Amino acid sequence: MATKRLGRGLDGLLQGLSRGGRTEPPDEVLGGGPTASVPVGLVDGNPFQPRQGMNAEQLAGLKASIREHGILQPIMVRPAGSRYQVVAGERRLRAAKELGLAEIPAVVREVPDERMLEFALIENLQREDLDPIEKAESFRTYLASTSQTQEQAAGRLGLDRSTIANMIRLLELPDEVQALVRGGMVAMGHARALLAIEDRKRQVSVAERVAREGLSVRQVERLVSTVAPSRRGKKRKEKSPGVRDVEARLREALGTKVSVEEGPKQGAGRIIIEFYNHADLDRILAILE
Repeated sequence: MATKRLGRGLDGLLQGLSRGGRTEPPDEVLGGGPTASVPVGLVDGNPFQPRQGMNAEQLAGLKASIREHGILQPIMVRPAGSRYQVVAGERRLRAAKELGLAEIPAVVREVPDERMLEFALIENLQREDLDPIEKAESFRTYLASTSQTQEQAAGRLGLDRSTIANMIRLLELPDEVQALVRGGMVAMGHARALLAIEDRKRQVSVAERVAREGLSVRQVERLVSTVAPSRRGKKRKEKSPGVRDVEARLREALGTKVSVEEGPKQGAGRIIIEFYNHADLDRILAILE
């Protein structure tokens, strides 16, 4: 179901942009609109592009196709002073530059900054070009820059809220583990299982073992189940259903990790709200105001 919704995501955003509104993605596909030939040398990349690199094999295939058939689908750009910035079509632009093309077909539209990441993110998600950490960082940046909740972002991007929440949680892992995830040596399933371990050194140790021995996700889950209970000298107090419900509602409202801890005195406690950078803090403060 989520894949079907995501398949219409970019078209839905284009349709909403053409009407100047923020409507749900429509069922019909928006046409490309008027196309112009833009000098390749005047087109810069999307400054909000979440993808850190490009698959060399896929890029080579795209270049071969362009040599044979030309660029069949125009890119989308926005004016940026005397130049342009890519809104959608980063790979086609890269291929055109490497092939030495003088011009590239493009649809020119005015697109505000807050929409640029949205376009780039959905375009990449449709092709599954991003590694899990890049996706997580992209979702976090998107939430911070748009001040949306995870539920609102899920609706805009055509995803389930839990998908966004689970991706962002990967950023809680140590940098060493994130590097292994980026490199494909630790899969998304492994990484999610490692989140159950609080000791960060132990997370790194288990992740390195996954990469070294090729453990399955199920094996890691069994390993974590034996490690996690020994994280503390005494068993952690089980949270009541009411507290867990409050945590869930706060996470949903604030779009970040929230922990509610009950104090020794009945009715007392504390709320811990996590933020990841200054922009994310500003977003949360704006919601709380």
